[in-house]
Amino acid sequence: MAEAEEALIPKLAKEPRREPKTREPRRLTEIITSQLDALRVYHRAVLDSDDIEAVHKMRVTTRRLQASLDLLESQLNVRGLKTRLRTWRRALSRVRNYDVFLELIAKEEPARGRARKEQLQLIKGILQQRRARRATKVRHFLERADIDKIAIKLRLLVPAPEQTAAPTPDEPSPTERRLARYETGSMNIDEGVVAAYAAERLEQRLTEFQALVAQSQPTNDPAELHQLRIAAKRVRYLMENISQMGFGDASKALLWLRTLQDRIGDWHDLEALEEEIITITSAREFTKQHLIDSSRMLQAAAHLQKKKNALVSRLFPVRMPQYIPVTARRLARALQRPVARSSARHSKSST
Repeated sequence: MAEAEEALIPKLAKEPRREPKTREPRRLTEIITSQLDALRVYHRAVLDSDDIEAVHKMRVTTRRLQASLDLLESQLNVRGLKTRLRTWRRALSRVRNYDVFLELIAKEEPARGRARKEQLQLIKGILQQRRARRATKVRHFLERADIDKIAIKLRLLVPAPEQTAAPTPDEPSPTERRLARYETGSMNIDEGVVAAYAAERLEQRLTEFQALVAQSQPTNDPAELHQLRIAAKRVRYLMENISQMGFGDASKALLWLRTLQDRIGDWHDLEALEEEIITITSAREFTKQHLIDSSRMLQAAAHLQKKKNALVSRLFPVRMPQYIPVTARRLARALQRPVARSSARHSKSST
């Protein structure tokens, strides 16, 4: 195994996570229904408590659901739904960023001397205030988010037949009254077309990712690293969906992609925190009132730069292991088999 590949695979003692292997194949409709159910749960948790984990889980679920909807592009108009999910995720990211900043500071504090701890405590107090204000704004925005509208648009919820409702001792909530007007439906999609489109999409996503990997070089340019990370996410979530649909195991490839994604994410978090500190200290009124504190905060930002450079030296060169394209080709062949069988049956019936 190449040194670069070993650097991207975390040791078990440090990170025991593994991508779950799919046991029972599921139809895309089932996957989307499950993702919508999870999105409802995390959305409610965000509104109720601003819980850190709920914010994170809702963001991840919008990305997974967006990847699933992408496979319907050839049959349904889902572009508006994908845009809606992206808008929710960006709103959540404004809160999640502060959660990550506070986590980074919490990790730094125990290992630092008194002067550095004072710097970090000052930054921590300011970030907590900003997080609280941002969370309130985002919660108000997400109160208008209606997960069920996505299910209705996909016809996973359809109007229920008119019937006289039985009297109930408790007054139903507005949500319960609305859902009572619907019943479970099913999307009218061709699974063979989904499989063919998934194979085509996988080839496209992998080609885009390979091109970025080939061009990658040690850099501190946020735009370049962001593009590489996004490309890794697209391949990963697509492979994840294909595996869940029962077209093959991709756990090894998924682990490598997630590790690369996390490494770039760690760099991005430090970059974003550095930018936040610079933004705070660049405000004239703040600097005027906190001259000494501003200097201490900038010293903390300088320390972040050193950590960023260390991460870049570990990340590059990015050498994609051969099993990534091999796995992609194997999944693509499995996806193409149902299409070939369907074409053969059609050809036989027409003769």
